[in-house]
Amino acid sequence: MPSKNIIEIDPKLYFDINGKKGITNIEDLKKYIINIYKTIMYRGIKGTFIYACNKELREYLKEHVAGYKKEIPFRILRFEEVNPYVNSIPLLDISIAAGSFSDFQIHSDFDWIELPFNVTAKKGHFVCKVVGESMNKKIPNGSYCLFKEHAAGSRNGEIVLVKHTSLQDSDFGSGYTVKEYHSAKEITEENWKHQAITLKPLSYNSEYENINIVVDELNDFKVIGVFVSLL
Repeated sequence: MPSKNIIEIDPKLYFDINGKKGITNIEDLKKYIINIYKTIMYRGIKGTFIYACNKELREYLKEHVAGYKKEIPFRILRFEEVNPYVNSIPLLDISIAAGSFSDFQIHSDFDWIELPFNVTAKKGHFVCKVVGESMNKKIPNGSYCLFKEHAAGSRNGEIVLVKHTSLQDSDFGSGYTVKEYHSAKEITEENWKHQAITLKPLSYNSEYENINIVVDELNDFKVIGVFVSLL
């Protein structure tokens, strides 16, 4: 209804008898119907096209779809909607990243996105867009990827998002890269320490080379996150 800027439903025009069994409140029925459409739209693998036959509904949807950021395949939540790691996780933009990614609790620092229905929001998880062809065996150019903050334990063989002040990655520019992590360690009876870290591209393009971080550079090196999956 355009005059009220709301969606109204007519229970007489909803014909799924089993679907509305036991539902007597019209607002509950509306939530049920909207959830059906939401579930259907999430099933699109590469995207979903929506066309509303009703002109007024079509105009209403156009108005609210504008709230989605262009080219971002997730719903960006408004600040008041965000419940961190319950209904949303942060979307990080590597291309404009400054400083540290360590404090994800500051809501206003990032866009907070609603994940696809089959992905659970977890503490320490975040999403970023991986650009370039240096990891195209595992991550196609332009993919949105789910990462988790690194905890204790070995990272060898993992795909990681790293930060280093002297990094110059041809895909990401200065400071950040996504690569497969390998480290050489010096182990003694008492402890161990890194000798060097190698960041390997996983690309069909042989022009990409390993990035080697030597001992003197390790103080400026930080693993931001470990790759979980493509989204």
